[in-house]
Amino acid sequence: MRGFGAVCISLLLSAIPATASDQNLKEEIGKIGSAYERYFSNKDPAGITSLYTKNYMRVTEDGVVDNTRYYENAFKAGVSRLEVKMTEVQSLSESMALVTGESRVTGNSETGAPIDFTVVWTALDVREDGQWKIRMLTSVPKPPPPQPQQAAK
Repeated sequence: MRGFGAVCISLLLSAIPATASDQNLKEEIGKIGSAYERYFSNKDPAGITSLYTKNYMRVTEDGVVDNTRYYENAFKAGVSRLEVKMTEVQSLSESMALVTGESRVTGNSETGAPIDFTVVWTALDVREDGQWKIRMLTSVPKPPPPQPQQAAK
């Protein structure tokens, strides 16, 4: 019985560094989201694109897009605020992580109509020159929740 207890304790202790490491990774990757929000509120497409690797890929519902132009058009359309929420960070190696999340985008169109939608996204982040950068980001609009079916009359 003591042997089993010792094994359980050693397993618990071996999990602690992994948890601390995972937390550090989440904090490091979280800096990308904070910078993304900051550049977004400043309507700075080049700043947003600076968070990506040199050979990034940005995929939307329209396919692969040029990131800087994508945000220039979005800002012209009236979007002005982005709230980034990471839901999961998975380490793939010391220099690569898979990140998922949701982002709420708000603003006002030229006519003053409110803009408010949520996107779900997945990013492949890599270390480039010692900094975490986005290698690939795929985002699509989050579908609305299903409507309750009307009772049969």
